[in-house]
Amino acid sequence: MSGAKPTPTETEDMQQTHTMPNLPGAKLAFSWEAFLSLGFRPFYIAGAAYAAISVPLWVASIIGIVDINGPLDGVLWHSHELIFGFAVAILIGFLYTAVQNWTGRKTPNGLVLGGLLGMWLAARILLFVGSGPLGSLGQIIDLLFLPLAALGIAIPLYQAKNTRNYFTVALLLVLAVGNGLFHAIALDMISYDGADVFLWAVDVFAIFITVIGGRIIPLFTNNALGVRRAVRSQRLEDIIGLGMVLLLVSDIYYGLTYEAATVRAVGLLVLAGLHFFKMGLWQPQITWGKPILWILPVSYAWLPIALLLRAGALLDMPWDQVLAVHAITVGSMAGMMLAMMTRSALGHSGRPLVPTWVEIAIYYLIVASAAVRVFGILLYPEGYFVVLGVSALCWVGAFGLFTGRYWGIVTRPRF
Repeated sequence: MSGAKPTPTETEDMQQTHTMPNLPGAKLAFSWEAFLSLGFRPFYIAGAAYAAISVPLWVASIIGIVDINGPLDGVLWHSHELIFGFAVAILIGFLYTAVQNWTGRKTPNGLVLGGLLGMWLAARILLFVGSGPLGSLGQIIDLLFLPLAALGIAIPLYQAKNTRNYFTVALLLVLAVGNGLFHAIALDMISYDGADVFLWAVDVFAIFITVIGGRIIPLFTNNALGVRRAVRSQRLEDIIGLGMVLLLVSDIYYGLTYEAATVRAVGLLVLAGLHFFKMGLWQPQITWGKPILWILPVSYAWLPIALLLRAGALLDMPWDQVLAVHAITVGSMAGMMLAMMTRSALGHSGRPLVPTWVEIAIYYLIVASAAVRVFGILLYPEGYFVVLGVSALCWVGAFGLFTGRYWGIVTRPRF
């Protein structure tokens, strides 16, 4: 979060333009070498497929159709897997791809990348169906995954002396601690609330969105439109970044309690205002005709909206803080992920950054999922399960479409 300007190599991985034509009819066979050549390939598709599967499983468990037999109970499993299953997979895929471009040094690929993917997949299966020793094995594998995955970016960043991005390793380690707390709670080793751990794990992703989004959104906007109207203020970025770190510290201490509610609410309101001011500098209205652009500020906007909702909850408005957390997870986190996943997968596979109807549908579906999940509950509280079902269908549609469309892209060689 230093004051240095982003270098071209720090962002080229997510903004590549290509003259190679898209060849939708090309018949290229599945290639393990291609699939395991760069982090985004296995982890984007695995994370998206898991997102499309895990939410229906969660809804089915709520209504009693499916039993979760692993070491984490229903609510704890849902919270854990949303962050440490789905979201962490996408994050690792993004960081392995970005860090390789930032540093010019290889991140895990081949058998090492395949081994990490195998660990992630084994943990997902065992935490859902594994009881007794198998469940314990799943917990051990899950606990090892994040520290080992963090090494995959720590080593190239250190070798390249890329201090600007050391924060990514630190945040992964914070997530690793949170993951450990989740499992300690499941084993009754500590009397900590899993919802509080979930909250500050979400804060970690909000910091990633703040920093990375602040770097790339104005850059992509200006480059794509051939203008320099989207402005980036490094001083403002630093102030907001510090505010987000303070929010993380506050949430680690207070969790979802209502202690010091007024002071915390004021802080959240100020932070939300700064985020909106930052977005105003980007002039997001100039992106409306370009779906691959507008999805970025629209997804980012859910972050300050969530901060406003949390402030309102602390000031006794008729909703709880969990609603605000879903504004981040479904709106901002998932939205930004799908925006970056589609963009980077197209760019790194040699395809032009031109969305098809599939990408456009993905963007609308994830925005709809967030809007229904957040505002549907506010406007139609008695229809909780209807709202939950509609939001879940939109979520599954978005990630299911990504999985179907991009399987052939990430498993085949670059054009």
